[in-house]
Amino acid sequence: MVIPANTTAIVNMWAITHNSDVWECPFVFDPDRFLPSKGGSCLDIRGSDLRLAPFGAGRRVCPGMNLGMVTVSQWVAKLVYNFQWVPNMAHPVDLTEVLKLSCEMKKPLCAKAFSRDEVSAMM
Repeated sequence: MVIPANTTAIVNMWAITHNSDVWECPFVFDPDRFLPSKGGSCLDIRGSDLRLAPFGAGRRVCPGMNLGMVTVSQWVAKLVYNFQWVPNMAHPVDLTEVLKLSCEMKKPLCAKAFSRDEVSAMM
């Protein structure tokens, strides 16, 4: 294939992550697909396995990737440890996606968070 000079080419990661040739049931939310202990794939999200490369790959990989990997894990751990999370029944979870510059949830995720200290005091 000939690609003219100065052409901007963008890899469509959404299409790759939703390709049935690459993923079984690609439109189903299934976190277990990434757990080898549950029969899922063991893949590197740091750019060497292009089935899932949220930080890009090669020389254009996100320079904040390592910081993001460490801090997001810490944030999630602290949020789970310090709060009890309850679904917001007025706004049920809807995993429908919309493709913009990146793949986003069509409707924002809503949940109620209660401080574990408050929950303990109520009991």
